[in-house]
Amino acid sequence: MKNIKPFFLLLLFGSCVFTNEKLEPDQQTWNYALPNQFSLIDSDFLNLNEAILNDEYRNIHALVIIKDDQLIFENYYLDQQREDLNNIDNATNILASIAIGMAIDDGYLISIETPIADLLPEYENELSNDSLKKTITIRQLLTHRSGLSWDEIVSENDLEEMMNSNDWVKNLLKKPLDAIPGGRYNFNSGASMILSKIIQNLTNETLSSYIDRRLFKALEIEGWLWTTDPSGTTNATNGLYLTQLDFTKIGYLLIKNGVWKDQVILSDDWIRESTNAQHQPSYSYSLGYLWFQFTEDQSNAPYNSKRTFYIPGQTGYHLYINPEENLIVSVGAKNYFYRFFAPSYWLYFAIMDLHQDYL
Repeated sequence: MKNIKPFFLLLLFGSCVFTNEKLEPDQQTWNYALPNQFSLIDSDFLNLNEAILNDEYRNIHALVIIKDDQLIFENYYLDQQREDLNNIDNATNILASIAIGMAIDDGYLISIETPIADLLPEYENELSNDSLKKTITIRQLLTHRSGLSWDEIVSENDLEEMMNSNDWVKNLLKKPLDAIPGGRYNFNSGASMILSKIIQNLTNETLSSYIDRRLFKALEIEGWLWTTDPSGTTNATNGLYLTQLDFTKIGYLLIKNGVWKDQVILSDDWIRESTNAQHQPSYSYSLGYLWFQFTEDQSNAPYNSKRTFYIPGQTGYHLYINPEENLIVSVGAKNYFYRFFAPSYWLYFAIMDLHQDYL
């Protein structure tokens, strides 16, 4: 177990929980606690850690677990460190969803039923080559039902073509429709670029600047990196780099109903609407506004996760928010070619099994 860091050893083997009013810098958000303080078994988490070290879950870089507002597990693997910035890949999408909610809270946007054509005048030509394109709404982008032709499941040709273009939004909007907007589900992480440009037009600042001002500063997220496309539009498809703890803070804000240190950062109404299922495109999952949920008819759904919502970044950066258990599971990994059901997904199942086994 040579990769275990000192703070992890303290977590699992220490006998005290920090309650000092003047906390150390790494405890400013959460106090440390032991799993056994929450009716869990410490040795189960040591065994889970050993399984990760033995690569049973394939290239896991980090695992952070918050239970009842306490940090009960934190460890890093494969030479990763707590302070490392890592690309969260298309989990970046979820910041576009949060930004839309904030734009409504701030009065920049009235409704997600607004047609995107009303907010993107610079793309009049691309939106005029099919009259139905002008009916695409923000809601349809948030639920992957824009109707724009896109393939990200069988191949990544469309994604690569977009990322090799000079204006990613233009590349997306010039694509033909292969379904009526609002109809068929088609996963499209590139569509978050359109949301990024909409936020930029509404607020007169880039998505990264808006999120920094409204979210990151409040959550004391200081070390981050966010790329852009060649035109300068914030890359809301896969361009955000965060530390694992800062990635976890996003989930913590949502489980606290949008309140951070007595300050309302995001309205509870938007959190409820955006994280509740809006439609079920698959037997295995439902979708909110870019958030995923487990389905009730999923025979192998994880224990006590009916209200859980999550974002499964395709390289393994997953964030699970479980209100039933007051639990956040934040996973960092580099699992290419697995898509949604990466080893990070099954790691969450294993963690929920540890909750069930104690009953």
